[in-house]
Amino acid sequence: MDQATARRLMDETEALHEANDWSAAEALWRPYVAQDDVEAQFRLAYYYLFYSFDEEAETRAEMEKLLRTAAEQGHPDAVYWSSHLYRDGTERDALLLKAGELGSLEGQRDLGALYATGHWTGPRDAVRAAEWYRRAAERGHADAQYNFGFMYLLGEGVPTDPVEGLRWLRLAADQGEESSFRLLADLYRNGYHGVPLDPTEAALWDERYRLFQQMHAAREAEAVDHPT
Repeated sequence: MDQATARRLMDETEALHEANDWSAAEALWRPYVAQDDVEAQFRLAYYYLFYSFDEEAETRAEMEKLLRTAAEQGHPDAVYWSSHLYRDGTERDALLLKAGELGSLEGQRDLGALYATGHWTGPRDAVRAAEWYRRAAERGHADAQYNFGFMYLLGEGVPTDPVEGLRWLRLAADQGEESSFRLLADLYRNGYHGVPLDPTEAALWDERYRLFQQMHAAREAEAVDHPT
């Protein structure tokens, strides 16, 4: 399946998800699944298992098999989401490592968090955490950018560098990563972690955070007023 076809089907599935029409969404992907297309195998399974479609339970076994089939063929995101079929432990963690190495963006971000916290079967290792956060951050993952920037401020896994830390925090904020707004305001307001005091910058980030909250509240209100 080429990227344009996949993107078109994903957009159509998004609209059908809003309408909670699983049958129509399934019909989009089934012809490609029948052709053993690995992207279709992953997408159909992903939408069923993790995208909140309300469907009969007996379909779950088939979808889990499709997800594992795509993972066995090396689809990075299929490997990543296969790890969610396990609550924790060595099987889950081995799949996360494989997903990250294959290039799963979410897998790389998760590995950064796991190495940073040690909340898994692997070690706690700040250097490896920074390496995985870097991989995801350089590919545009906002949460990874936030965490990677924070590591530069703290000097965890990387040399202490407030300038580099601020750069990554700003990139995360530009994507709407909420924690970045608050942290940037606090850093400039209080001069934490080697960041120079700058009341003007602090006020700017406070205002950006206020506007972000207003926009988020407006979207939630619209969703309530116009349910799908």
